[in-house]
Amino acid sequence: MSTNAHSLAAQIRVLLKKKNAVLLAHYYQDKTIQDCADYLGDSLFLAQKAQATTANIIVLAGVHFMAETAKILNPQKKVLLPNAVEQ
Repeated sequence: MSTNAHSLAAQIRVLLKKKNAVLLAHYYQDKTIQDCADYLGDSLFLAQKAQATTANIIVLAGVHFMAETAKILNPQKKVLLPNAVEQ
């Protein structure tokens, strides 16, 4: 991981902690995202982690149905699905 990627990952980790958020990432996400994730796994594993989390915010780096599942399991929590940004 480059120095810039380390810096960005560190900033993401600080923001997640500050916001009481958890980052769940699917295996097919970019390595940089995987390195920032609290949990890395397949759809079932991430749904289980979403259901068990005590965080107020769930950030799900995956596909729409995974974020929808997390929201169904946690109707009282905010679930965010980041969009990819092309560079």
